[in-house]
Amino acid sequence: MNLGTAPALAALVLPDDEGRPSRLGDLWAARPVVLCFLRHWG
Repeated sequence: MNLGTAPALAALVLPDDEGRPSRLGDLWAARPVVLCFLRHWG
């Protein structure tokens, strides 16, 4: 990952598996995280 994009990704808020908003930076502050972005044209 380009380290210049880490702060922008850390501020990103996405829903968790229960639909609650979660900030990405909070996830990798506690433990390592693997991000996988999928595109589906279906």
